[in-house]
Parts: sequence; C-alpha cells; structure tokens
Amino acid sequence: MSPLAFVRRAFFRSLVATPEGRAHILSLMVAAEEGDEAGVFDRLIERMDDDKLKRIIEAHKADEYRHAGLYRACLARTGLAEEKVPDALLIIRAIAKTAGGAFESGDPSAIASNDDVMNTYALLMVIEERGVEQFPIIGDEFRRIGDHATADTFDRVTSDERRHVKSCRTLGRRYAPDDAAWERAVERFRKVENAAFGRVGLAGITYAWKRGLLWRGLREILKGTNRLPATA
Repeated sequence: MSPLAFVRRAFFRSLVATPEGRAHILSLMVAAEEGDEAGVFDRLIERMDDDKLKRIIEAHKADEYRHAGLYRACLARTGLAEEKVPDALLIIRAIAKTAGGAFESGDPSAIASNDDVMNTYALLMVIEERGVEQFPIIGDEFRRIGDHATADTFDRVTSDERRHVKSCRTLGRRYAPDDAAWERAVERFRKVENAAFGRVGLAGITYAWKRGLLWRGLREILKGTNRLPATA
C-alpha cells in the first residue's frame, strides 16, 4: 500500500468510527451525487443525435439521484441526520471551477459543439473513475465496523460507476474528432480533477480536524468501541 493510500484509509477509518463522522461522510456522498447543478445531463441529452444514446444519459442521470437516495437511506436507517456540506467541500463545484470555461460558468447551453460534448464526457469520466477508486475503500471501513448494509450500498454504487466510466468513454469518443483528441481531453481533465480533488481533500481533512472528528474517531478505535451492534 502506498503512503498516500495508507493515509486515505486511515482518514476514512477515523471518520467511520463515530456517528458524527459517518453522518459527515454520507452527507458528502449525497452532495456529490446531486452535484449536477448546471443541468449538464439535460443539455447532453439535447445534444445527442441518437435515441439510444439519449437513454444512456437519462439512465446515468437517474443513477446519480438514485445514489443520493441510497445514501440518505443509510443515514435514516442508522439514525443519523444529513448535514449541510460546506461550500469548500463540494467536490463537483470545485472541479467545475478548476476546469473553467463552460464548466465554471454554470450555463449548460455553453455545451454547444461536438468538442464541448467530448470535453464534458472526458471530465465526467475522470470523476467517475475517482468514485470507482474511492468508494470501495469507504465501503470497507463501514463493513469493518459492522454496518454491512451501508457497505453494500457503496459496492452497488461502485458497480454503477464502473458502467458510467464505460459509457462516458464511448460517448466521448463518438464526439471526438479522433482518438488522439479524446486522449488529450482525458489527460487534460484528469489533471483538472486531480488538482481540485487535492484542494478539496486538504480542506476536508482540515474541516474534520477542526470539528474533532479525527481525534474522536481515533479514540473510539483505540478503545475498541467503534463497532456497531450486530443488527446494524
């Protein structure tokens, strides 16, 4: 395990160890799934020239809102309240701001050309790839404390995100002038996503530290009191 992966897992383990930390993580997940503030999916549906492709995008959009509902159900089932996520921790908004241009403007009508569609799908794909990488780690920590239902939710969402990665790649290549242009777009927006994720990740650690979520979680882990009842 790389040092970065170790730190990331330790961070999530500390958060998941307390009810407050679990509420925080699940609230972050809800906010991220509902991050299509500019109506990007609706605009992409308008731009599609094939009914089958439109249905693929409609299914992707529906999945995001369904995922938010699944995470809200996890909150309710475990007696936790959804919390307002600070603007500095809204990852989708941070990525759009870092990307600039049409993404930062918040105006979906700016997705006007085939290149715009290609770029949008390159950005969506790298966002989905992050979920595929990150969600199993979080799910493992919920399973570790005995919350198998929430862990299963993360597994289910990860499976959907893998499918989204494939559909984003297919649609992005369809609207790219050639494979080289598509690869350049992916490389560009992977850097954008990495930069935004790094800033929001640091803000997230700072926020969790100031709220006492990290040290309280560590205390519960050391005491061995971080596991839920068998019925959770």
